[in-house]
Amino acid sequence: MEASDPGQAFATLLEAEACRSGEWRARSVRSGTEIFAHRQDATPVCILTRGLVKLCYPMAGGEVWTKSFIVDQGVFGPVSATEPAPSFGAPALEECSLGVVRLAWVTAQLEANPALRTAASGFQASLLERKRQREEDLLCLAAEARYLAFIRRDLDLAQRLELQEIAAFLRITPVALSRIRRRLRLRGDLATILSGD
Repeated sequence: MEASDPGQAFATLLEAEACRSGEWRARSVRSGTEIFAHRQDATPVCILTRGLVKLCYPMAGGEVWTKSFIVDQGVFGPVSATEPAPSFGAPALEECSLGVVRLAWVTAQLEANPALRTAASGFQASLLERKRQREEDLLCLAAEARYLAFIRRDLDLAQRLELQEIAAFLRITPVALSRIRRRLRLRGDLATILSGD
């Protein structure tokens, strides 16, 4: 991700305000640890400073729907005081460093701090665009095209994820993803993309 990413800009500003006010509570989390669970009460707002987190919904039948990934810097957790228990969970896919802050504190800061409010608006707009793009990819692109779009858009993330995580995000089976990657390798397309040409 670029340094000008709205999520990173919001995370940086929120972290600075939390540290300045004494609200920041640092946490280190091991890979595989659930940072918070689905519908967990009193979930704090989390500000990731290093690592990789998956946001995911539990589905009927035990399946998991991957909502998105937070990479190295970003904000996640409850979005409003009216819904303080997120409907998604947040497992760490790598060792992570993060800070947690109270939702009530974030809400008060957004009301009082115009710069933070502007950064939050930019972050929300970028989330909506990413969600729109993912929905369009899932509905309009074949599996191979979805994979190609994903690695072109997020090559750094793709290289950090296990293939089963990529397959789940793209809503295809790991076997189908292996076949797609094999075809792309045979055509030379995968090597071209991975080399950045």
